[in-house]
Amino acid sequence: MIVANYHSHLLYCNHATGHAKDYIEVAIEAGLKEIGITDHAPVFEFTMSKEEYHKVCYHKPMTLDQMYEQYLPELKNAKKTYQNQIKVLSGFETEYSLSTAFFIPVLKRNVDYLNLGVHYFEYQNRILDTYHEVDYQTIYGYLDACINGMKTQFFTTLVHPDLFMFAYKDENGNRTFDQHCQYVTRKIIECAIKNHVYLEINANGIKNSKRFSKDGTWLYPCREFWEIVKDYPEVKVIIGADAHIPEDLAGENVKKVEVFAKEIGIRIEPFMEVKE
Repeated sequence: MIVANYHSHLLYCNHATGHAKDYIEVAIEAGLKEIGITDHAPVFEFTMSKEEYHKVCYHKPMTLDQMYEQYLPELKNAKKTYQNQIKVLSGFETEYSLSTAFFIPVLKRNVDYLNLGVHYFEYQNRILDTYHEVDYQTIYGYLDACINGMKTQFFTTLVHPDLFMFAYKDENGNRTFDQHCQYVTRKIIECAIKNHVYLEINANGIKNSKRFSKDGTWLYPCREFWEIVKDYPEVKVIIGADAHIPEDLAGENVKKVEVFAKEIGIRIEPFMEVKE
């Protein structure tokens, strides 16, 4: 059973429900020792075209005012309220691109840690959506976003690193884990090791797969990706609930991912060491 979770969202991202206390109380009930709250950080519309912004930010992420006036004070209060029951860490999940790099140090100064989540990326002067626009060519834009983000040393974890497999298309338009996917996977792992970044097996991927997979196949976590991870004993791996409702914090999908990791033979770190 996992004893910590470092990936959970609140209502401020507009596609999750609940406040910090709702997740923390579920975590205490489930016997967790540590919980990190990592809602999606603000995304600035001026960093891309209006069309691109509405394509990749259709959920309308937290605003800067919400961040300073509601989100950060709520986490500070939660830490104090529950300090004798569970360790509460503050964080953000955020993107990385050259146009948003300026904001990453600002985020890090305000919280304990940052999760890197590549939901969109730059490729040939365009912003592409990881959920729908990754193929055998654009996958290298995804790779660049992962590597450039990890190299900054601001991020503790690369969450759902295998998200590129959600709707990947090979040269024939099929979703197959081809040589491009293998290459990208190894480069992500090697960069994570070099920069002391954790890789996350994402339990919410199972929930998303049930909604969008035609035949029930897990779109992510992707077994082929994690089979390659097993070849690198130096890489540190954690399980993240990526909970968008409190019940998912320690729910059935987290347990399924634990079994998944055990079947493959991947060692799961019980706790995450936060970068200073």
